This record gives sequence, structure tokens and C-alpha cells, in this order.
Amino acid sequence: MNFGIICEFNPFHKGHKYLIDSVKGDGDGIICVMSSSFVQRGEAAVYTKFDRAETAVRNGADLVIELITPCAVQSAQGFAKAGVKLLESTGICGAIAFGAECDDVNELIRISEEIKDKDDEIKKALESGCSYPAARRSVINSPLLDTPNNILAVEYLSCTNLKPVIVKRIGKGHDSDDGEYSASEIRKHLTDKAQLKNCERAVLYKLRTMTESDFAEIEDVGEGLENRICEALKTAKNLDELYDSIKTKRYTHSRIRRIILRAYLGITKNTDCEPKYIRVLAMNDKGRDMLSEISVKGDLPIVTRYKEAKALTPDALAQFERECLYTDIHALCFDEPLPCCADKTHKLTVTK
Repeated sequence: MNFGIICEFNPFHKGHKYLIDSVKGDGDGIICVMSSSFVQRGEAAVYTKFDRAETAVRNGADLVIELITPCAVQSAQGFAKAGVKLLESTGICGAIAFGAECDDVNELIRISEEIKDKDDEIKKALESGCSYPAARRSVINSPLLDTPNNILAVEYLSCTNLKPVIVKRIGKGHDSDDGEYSASEIRKHLTDKAQLKNCERAVLYKLRTMTESDFAEIEDVGEGLENRICEALKTAKNLDELYDSIKTKRYTHSRIRRIILRAYLGITKNTDCEPKYIRVLAMNDKGRDMLSEISVKGDLPIVTRYKEAKALTPDALAQFERECLYTDIHALCFDEPLPCCADKTHKLTVTK
């Protein structure tokens, strides 16, 4: 069976290796849908997408395909929906595997169904001015919604019919001081990582050129938040000050970071977030065989190099070209900026 994993690998660590090893048996294949150059927490990925993808393949993944940036920087719901769409579009994925704090699939399915059933109650709770996670938690009385991997698990289960395979997360947990199983802790100690802070003045410059109506076109901006952002920009001297000035009871730090990142990258409500091609970032020999099968059974065109991208439909090519731009912007996030045009010049390596 082929298992799909939706991931960021930011960076790849022992927990990711444990997930792959836990589900992969003899003859099984692992397809990873991995965030591109920017990630859901509203930051730059610490390493290039090509390096992160190759590391995954060297640690058990067979085929790594790209989750384009407009999808990767959405909320958990949008992130999950886009990732699932890509897995299903391959035509060969039989199950979706993910790590969670709870490995009781029936309970997670029950919660996902309860969220759908009580959508109106959650919307009503939002009227109190709290954030969506807080509103959902007040209506759905389950401590399982207090942890991030469970939340993503619920979102996966809500938008796919793929067979779920849950692996209980090991280590101290998300955002802990676990230097082996917590990506956030590992990121703190990296010295050669990309970070949005390296583009801080460019970000502030871009944002200062925007008006309230410009910010109103960014996803998740509403109810006057555009005015609050513009007001905060008048005094904020760095990104941390900006985030803190904008944050309210209703808007969490992660949501604010995503909004600011989208504004910087020019991702608006009108940006097409429907994946229109399968971009291969890395694969091994087995992955190459799987790719041949996808070419027959899948419903999206495959891109392994720029020459193939130029043969896409106009809409798909425009999406690819925008991703090239995001990659070039990410190249500026390193202490020593990387050259442009990596998407157009990168040669796909097939590992053994």
C-alpha cells in the first residue's frame, strides 16, 4: 500500500523518521506532500525545499511532492484540505498517515463530525470576540483539541475518505524543550537556517506601502483588522513589535504571522490555492516507479523540471511561476542569500 503523509519537515527530525518507519512495511510506498519555502506558522522554512525533501527521501520517504506556498500558509483547515487534495490527485494513495497526541481514530472521527454538526454554534461563539480555536474549544468539550497534532488530525479526517493510520506522537510534545522530537526546539539551535527576520526591513517596507483596502484583500483580515495593522505599522520597528501590536483576543500570534507573511508575498483572497500540478521535489528508485503509475492514474500533470512546467496550461503555468517567485524570496531569508531561479535550474536527483 502507498501511504500519504502531509508534512513540513521544518526540519526533519526523529519523530518524522519514527512516523515513516511505523507505517512503512515491505513493499509499501511513502508519498510526502511537503510545504514549499514558507510554512504554516507564518515563517520561512529553515532550509530549502529541495534539501528538506532530499533528507526525507534519505530517511524512508519514496516520493516528495510540493504543497505550494499559498496552500502551505493557510490555517490548519486550508493546509489539510490542500494536502489531502494532492494525495488524492496521485490516484495511487491508499491511506493517510499522521502523528497525533491521541491515536484513538474513532474518537478523532467523532470529534471531526461533532465540529461539522455544531458549526453554527461555533460561529455564534466567535461573536464574543474570541479566536476560532477558542470558540471551537468552548463548543466541543474535548481536551484533545488542546494539542496541535490532534487538531490537524481532525482536519485531515474531516476532508478525506482515505484510510487513516494514526501513530501516537512520542517525545515531550509540541513546542517543548525536546531536542530530538520537537521541531520548534531544534530550530532554536540551528545556526545556518533561513528566517524571515533576515528580510525584516523588506517586509516592513512592503507593508508600509499598503493601504487599509490592500490589507482587506488578504485572507483572514476582516472586522477592521486592516485598520489595526496600518496603525501598528506606524510605530513598529521590527516584526515582533508588529505582531504584538496587532494581536488581540480574537487573532492569535500564528494567525497574525500568516497574515503578515501573505501580505509580504502578495497572496490575497483572489490567489488561486487549488493545486494544478504535481511538483516532484525528491524521490528514490521506488518513487520513480510510483511516479510512472501516477502518470497513468493521477488527475494532475507532473512537473519534475522546468521544461515540463512550460507545457502546463496557462493557469497552471502562472501558479508555477508564482511559486518560483516565492522560492526566490525565500533565498533572501538566509544569512548569506542564495541565488535566484532555483526552481528553474534545480536538477532532480533520484537517490538509491
